[in-house]
Amino acid sequence: MNEISTIISTVGFPIFSFLLSSYFIKYTYDKNMANITQLTEAVNNNTIVLTKLVEKIGEEKGTD
Repeated sequence: MNEISTIISTVGFPIFSFLLSSYFIKYTYDKNMANITQLTEAVNNNTIVLTKLVEKIGEEKGTD
């Protein structure tokens, strides 16, 4: 019985730590990917708006 307890304490804790760390890394990665997706969408929208502004400014300069 003492041998089983020793095996669990020497092997069980590293396995538990590994699983907990793996979960944390996956959770953090998923959350960051969601943020990156939102940022990518915002940058794309800003690019569209800036392109339209440049076209509008070009049109206004051309009519003067």
